[in-house]
Amino acid sequence: MKIKNKALFLDRDGVINKNYGYVFSTKNFVWLKYVKKAIKYAYNKKYLIIVITNQSGVARGLYSENDIKKLHDKINKDLKKINCKIHDFFYCPYHPKYGNEKYRKNSYLRKPNPGMILKAVRKWNIDLSKSVMIGDKKIDMIAAKRSNLKFIKKKYNLLREVKKSNF
Repeated sequence: MKIKNKALFLDRDGVINKNYGYVFSTKNFVWLKYVKKAIKYAYNKKYLIIVITNQSGVARGLYSENDIKKLHDKINKDLKKINCKIHDFFYCPYHPKYGNEKYRKNSYLRKPNPGMILKAVRKWNIDLSKSVMIGDKKIDMIAAKRSNLKFIKKKYNLLREVKKSNF
């Protein structure tokens, strides 16, 4: 039997970067204090680092999926400088009320649904009982709960939350 991985699931806007609303370009991406250190800490403890983020700005026509991919590449480029990375990014571009036919829909991927978390679990062979999610909103907590994943509400800086959570 293959050993399952442990993971640190992170919401993106408001948890790893300042949330200015619809953050999609490297110009308006600003790391929050101690986030890179927190990611490196968990990475060094052999946790997979997985970002789970709703991106309805795509449905709203504010930016493209390609813009999101470019930003996520830049995030990992920054982390590479300190010898760590985010293993995977899962995002939901859909919204139930906004967008064209392609993006306007109720999606199981969109938080508070657990779809992105469960997709990551399957892809990365993750043991949810050894994993944790850190988010800043009620929808993050609900998605974690629906996945049977321990949840921590980010109150202070991410490094403090990560160290406090018995990694």
